[in-house]
Amino acid sequence: MVPAIPIISFTICVFSAFLIFTKRPRYSFDSIYSVFIIFLSAPHLGHLLVHRFDWGPEFLDFSILFPYTYGPLLLLYIQNLTTEGRSFIKTDLLHFVPFLILQCILLARLFFFQPPEEEFYPHDWHRPSRGFHPNGGLLVTSMLVYSVWVFLLLNRHRKNMVNHFSNIDSIKDLRWMYWSLILFVISTGVHFLLEGLLLTDLPPEAYEPRLIRGAAVLVFSVFFCWFGVRQTVVYTHRELHAFKEKTSKEVEDIEEDRKKYEKSGLREDMIPEYLSKIRNYMESEKPYKDSEFSIDLLSENTDIPRFYITQILSETLETNFYNFVNEYRIKDIISALENISEERANFLRLALEYGFNSKSTFNTSFKKVTGKTPTQYLEEISKVGSA
Repeated sequence: MVPAIPIISFTICVFSAFLIFTKRPRYSFDSIYSVFIIFLSAPHLGHLLVHRFDWGPEFLDFSILFPYTYGPLLLLYIQNLTTEGRSFIKTDLLHFVPFLILQCILLARLFFFQPPEEEFYPHDWHRPSRGFHPNGGLLVTSMLVYSVWVFLLLNRHRKNMVNHFSNIDSIKDLRWMYWSLILFVISTGVHFLLEGLLLTDLPPEAYEPRLIRGAAVLVFSVFFCWFGVRQTVVYTHRELHAFKEKTSKEVEDIEEDRKKYEKSGLREDMIPEYLSKIRNYMESEKPYKDSEFSIDLLSENTDIPRFYITQILSETLETNFYNFVNEYRIKDIISALENISEERANFLRLALEYGFNSKSTFNTSFKKVTGKTPTQYLEEISKVGSA
């Protein structure tokens, strides 16, 4: 009987890959995601074919080497999502050297150093030796190293978000990836636990290692595929501009400007002029009423390099772009509340009208600026008005 877990996992992965391949527009991180879930399905396919056609252990060994690509692909996926202008480069292939080496060793053993034949029963637990398997220990190490690496990238990304966007949601801050990472580590921990149990006298039949490991991988596959398909671009403004036709000369000029701004220091005598220009633009144009307003748009419309804006907000105003914009939104909403004639204000309508994308974000920002919740503030001004 063919086990159910590999069938379910393989079907979910293949269907997710199909959804991504038919997605329009499709970005480079989508391609990395597609490769990841296809490789994620490889061990499941290996188990299915071994059970269905009674193929030998060599094919199973070949398919279960694909998990060595999971850490590198997860890292490249996050790098591509969280780094502006990041694309796949040739040096990224170095992450896959261990996988290729192990595949070459397997093929060499298969064709040149064939061990004596032994009976292989695909429906029973197959293990060449008792104790930690060298490949298993190397795989656990690889997964843990890449998990820590990805976690550090996610933390850096969350810190950068407040200097880039005026609204931050689960798509932009990739909070679903934290849970994916936790499941990834749990799946790795399950693998490590099963490796450790082989050092004991406990027989595999007592704890069904295939079922436990398969269930852990299935949970990760379902979660990652569900949210991965829904993930869209983080740096929306950058990606929208990528669709505009640019000559190679224009692209080079933009890159030269970026490098020049990064290397040149912001002169102190220019700060008041830049700050005045930013404030005048914010007060006259009210761009913050657009929920997608970002620091890139502010930079383009004020002709001030983005790096300078970030530095001015951080060092002069001791704030970040996210808080800076939301303060303007809250001030306008406070003015609207003071002039409102309704007995019960529609806070959600006001929040959306002035650029917030959710009521929870509005409530948090409102309390941060005023020290009170919107309801408390409205009650307070109502008492003052009736006194």
